[in-house]
Amino acid sequence: MRARIRFLPAMLAACTLPAGAADLLQAVARAPALEAAHRRIDAARARTESAGRLANPEVEAMGSRASMVDENRNMWEVNVRQPLPKRGERAADRDRAQAATAMAEADYAAMAGEIAADAAMALAEAEAAEARVRLLETQLGRLAAVLQTVEARLASGNTRLADHLIVQSRIGAMQLMLEQERRMAADARADTRGRLGFASDAPLPEFAAPAPAEIVADDTAALRLAAARHAEAEAMAKMARASANPMTSVGLRLERGQTRLGNEDTIGLAFMSEIPWRSRGYARADIRAAEADRAAARADGTAARFRIASALTRVERADRLAATARRLAGETRARLAAEYDSLVHTAAASRGGESTVLQTVEILDKATEIEAQLIQADTAARTARAELWRYAPASRLLDRSSSNFPP
Repeated sequence: MRARIRFLPAMLAACTLPAGAADLLQAVARAPALEAAHRRIDAARARTESAGRLANPEVEAMGSRASMVDENRNMWEVNVRQPLPKRGERAADRDRAQAATAMAEADYAAMAGEIAADAAMALAEAEAAEARVRLLETQLGRLAAVLQTVEARLASGNTRLADHLIVQSRIGAMQLMLEQERRMAADARADTRGRLGFASDAPLPEFAAPAPAEIVADDTAALRLAAARHAEAEAMAKMARASANPMTSVGLRLERGQTRLGNEDTIGLAFMSEIPWRSRGYARADIRAAEADRAAARADGTAARFRIASALTRVERADRLAATARRLAGETRARLAAEYDSLVHTAAASRGGESTVLQTVEILDKATEIEAQLIQADTAARTARAELWRYAPASRLLDRSSSNFPP
């Protein structure tokens, strides 16, 4: 039995999560869910070209005939009028269009970060489940060796039937756990393919996550979105102040009257202005609304900074826990190996007591448990890092958009 169970230290050292580093952004940028967000960016950019528009000139022509006692007169009149924008209206409209473009870009970056975070988390869960599958497969192989030893002892009458049944029950329970872990791994990878828009047989990218040092709060999608909303509120305030100004227009009037004595021509200039009695009251209400929107945008930015700081500290805590788990796992490996060596020596001296097999199974269970805890700690650290995609630099996420969605 000593030769068959000497696998313990090697098995414990081999069961670690696979490490992979790949650029997940390229796969995320091709996700169908991002196409709508990208088209909204195109629409917002197109609207900036029509922002701050000028009204078309107006032309009015009129002909009339005046009948009098001594003569009839034909009169012709042409009026050309150009409506003028309210003071500050065009600049405010351009600012609002630019803010809408910034909001569309921030929405795209936020959606890309969400997809990347969800996909990375699913990949981390899939790789963790696969690591547990390898751990259980190794454990099943070793328990099968233990079962053979028990069967040999049972045939020679050196052990109890209960030991044989206990090992068989343990193998059956572990086989069920193995199937559950395989299903979890398959479900996690299917979830990743669904989020990325991949076919069921398409290969997936490896797990990747930004480093905490890469996170710059002011360049995150959340802060950019808050800044864009603040800029939009500023533009709306400018629009409100501009709406309080009167609407004006200038015109040119040309008139010709035909008489017996000759043509009588008249040229006149016209200026029109509304009286902004009501619009100024409306403008004050719009300005108050814009001030509330600005305050809301500032609050959104403050809340986003707290979320970013919380995510970074969560990564730090998860990394510390994973490091502690690795250290304790190493110490536990050494203790279990020493415990197993002591068990083997005791069994050899006593020619294999009845409890040797069960103690061996117990040591294997402890080894499996400590490795499962290590996998869980590493997965928690990976999941915390995957969440940082939500706060990845927006410029990095936006750089991928133009090349993957041609116009």
